[in-house]
Amino acid sequence: MPVAVAYAVAGFSLALLVVASLKAEQALASVRARQGQVRQGPTRIPKVPATAMGGLRFRLLLLDHDDTTVKGTEEVHYPAHVDSLRILRPDLVPVSLEEWFRRNHDPGVSAYLKLLFTSEQMVQEHEIWEKAMEQKIPAFYEGMAELLKEYRARGGRVAVVSHSPAHVIQRHYEAHPWAEQIRPDLVLGWDKDPAKRKPSPWPALHALQHFGVQPAEVLALDDLSPGVKMAKAAGITAVAAGWGHTVQPIQDYMRRECAQYFETVQDFADYLLTSRASAL
Repeated sequence: MPVAVAYAVAGFSLALLVVASLKAEQALASVRARQGQVRQGPTRIPKVPATAMGGLRFRLLLLDHDDTTVKGTEEVHYPAHVDSLRILRPDLVPVSLEEWFRRNHDPGVSAYLKLLFTSEQMVQEHEIWEKAMEQKIPAFYEGMAELLKEYRARGGRVAVVSHSPAHVIQRHYEAHPWAEQIRPDLVLGWDKDPAKRKPSPWPALHALQHFGVQPAEVLALDDLSPGVKMAKAAGITAVAAGWGHTVQPIQDYMRRECAQYFETVQDFADYLLTSRASAL
């Protein structure tokens, strides 16, 4: 074989190897990305430049999940609690749905469950809860998906801060027909370390650092006290989602402690999507 031809063949073979290597790396990156969508913990994205945020009043929304975005308690968590008592404490009568909301508000779900179950039973209770979350995908509140789609289309970013596991939250979003448009940019779910879940300010402070924003550029939306306490501790404005339940003590607290109380998703959408200029 002539030398020139041999060099040409060798060069072509090397090019094929490079292309194959690049394709392998891309495939591996794709697999890792899909795995990252279902892992516990935050989903990282590049920091957002201020110029990309349009005229929105708030650059970042710290969004609660259950009873703010989806009907989590009504359709998943309360039925799981009833099952836990039936299996582990048949001597007890479950509280009503309204009372369950009260206990989640104060003293908080973990503190309340520890009053009912031994440490061994708590392990079983957690397993029952996880099974219920795997079997049921709660519905989004009417208008919430539309709100998120519009907010993100205008350049807003969403960080979900919830007591539900991160992979469960992500699964709820992925099941929605508009998943591509409403998918959160960051998900901070249940953490075994109490210092890394609300009412601790850690999730909010982590989101501030992650997106490179100031507290004044962020709005927190929640239906219960833990999210309000977290936001206030981080210097962030907290507003109330009042469409998930109508428990009077919770309403009284949220109206007193939050900057605004919204009875409907539409009312909140009108507030969130108001431009910065219009708000001045």
